[in-house]
Formats: sequence, structure tokens, C-alpha cells
Amino acid sequence: MRPRPCLLLLWLLLVSTTAAQASERVSRRGTLLVAGQPEAPPVLYVAAGTVTRLRFADLLEPRARPGPEFQGRVEVAPLGEGSLVVSPLRDLAQGERLLLPVTGRTKAGESLTLTLALVTREEAVDAEAWVSRVLLQQVDAADANEVGAVARRLLASHGPAGAPPKLALDIPDREQVTRYVSGIRASAVSVLQMDGLLFVTVLIQADWPHSTPWQLIRARLEAGCRQESPSGAESLPPRISSGVSGRKQFHAFIAPLPEGVRCFSLTLEEDGPRTLQLDGLKVSP
Repeated sequence: MRPRPCLLLLWLLLVSTTAAQASERVSRRGTLLVAGQPEAPPVLYVAAGTVTRLRFADLLEPRARPGPEFQGRVEVAPLGEGSLVVSPLRDLAQGERLLLPVTGRTKAGESLTLTLALVTREEAVDAEAWVSRVLLQQVDAADANEVGAVARRLLASHGPAGAPPKLALDIPDREQVTRYVSGIRASAVSVLQMDGLLFVTVLIQADWPHSTPWQLIRARLEAGCRQESPSGAESLPPRISSGVSGRKQFHAFIAPLPEGVRCFSLTLEEDGPRTLQLDGLKVSP
């Protein structure tokens, strides 16, 4: 499908912003789509009247490869070097999903294809989303239960050596930040602040031997306390690093921390009815 001219895309973006404000759907920005699992492609919420911008964190020169089912229904075009825009001409039918392959290359120069699933939801639409490729890496069993080891790995991956970073590490009360859903238990095990960045490590564990494994496809990190600002929370565009040890999964979310923010929430979704909501997470003063 040939892209439309840039001026037309900018016009569509302006029109869609106005339409989204008038819509009853909640327009969301900063949603993280977790790609890299062929059996569970991440789901992007799209709707007529909204141009959704996709930003790719781990895919250079992304190019969409829409199938014939997109013709006359959904426009897809590049926007800048690392983004695509998706604009449905009408809402997708209830229960319908369109698979959108996106090809590009990794930083190492290898070719890579990520597949997204487009759906329409009545309650929300993604005005902007980040796509990050994640492969679950095996974590040493000795480190799996040690929060300090998780923090050390985050510190080691922070960047080149320089001035000592400003650090603040918080270990939340496990009972206050643990959620259960259909045989799955999730806990925020550490909150690390470092030079204006926020690192949140989440442990997801199957409580039952035959529980369906958790497959994370969407995440939202929102600044602010829900009890203080339930509908006006600012979304933070996170990055993600993941590991697995037996029936345990570790997901580390990294995002810029706005000045003055002292609490936040994290929403984790899979392709199904299970959603994990971690509210009231605190950062050190």
C-alpha cells in the first residue's frame, strides 16, 4: 500500500485529534506493546477518526506490509524514520482483528518482522503506542529471589561509566502490591530511581501447576495516584527487559520519571480477560 503524502498525513493527524476529543472512547498515549511472541502478537486499539502513531524501540526503518484485507479499510504509512501511522476509515467489526506485519532491521543489521493485531474497542483507542521486542531470557535461579541482583543488573545496563548515579531503591510491602487473577500472582518487587529514570521490577508467578502461562502483550505505566487523579494520570512511555525462571517471570520497566511524581500505577494485559493492575506504587522522596 503506497503511503500518502506527508501533508495529508499531518492533516489527518489534526483531524483525528479533534475527533478523538469528541469521542466517548478514552484516547491513550504511552501504551507499550510487547512484541516478539509469535503465538501472542500485541494488540493495538484503533478506531475511525483517530490516527494512531506507532513508535518502534527495537526496529529500525520499520515498513508496514498490510495484506489485501486492509485495502479501502485501513491506511498505513511511515512517519519519520522510526514511526508508522495507522488510520482506519471505519471501525473494525466486533471480534475482528487484522494482522499487520512490520519489517525492519535490528541495531545489529539483522532483518526482523514484528506482527501486530489491530482491533477496535468501545472503551479506548491508542492515539500513540510504543512497540518493543522482548524475548524472555533465562534467569539464574539463585538470582530469581534476590531483589538486589535485579537492581544490580539494571545498574550494569544503565550506560557508560561516569559520575556516580543518584540512586534510591524501595522494596514495596509485598502484601500491598500483590494482585491475583486466574491462577496468576503479580508483585512489584522493587522500585529503583536513578538519575531521573524509574526502574520497576515485577514478578509474575503461576500459583497453580496447570495455570495458563502469562503472556504479556500490553503495559501502561502512569504517573500519579489514582485516588488523587483517577482519569488524568500522565502516561510514561516505558522500555522493558524480561527474564524467566521456571514458572516465574521478571519484567523490568524503565521510564523517565517526571519531577515531583511520588506515586504511579502499572497495568499489565495479556490477549484475554486477565489484567493485572498494580496501584499505589511509591517512589522515594
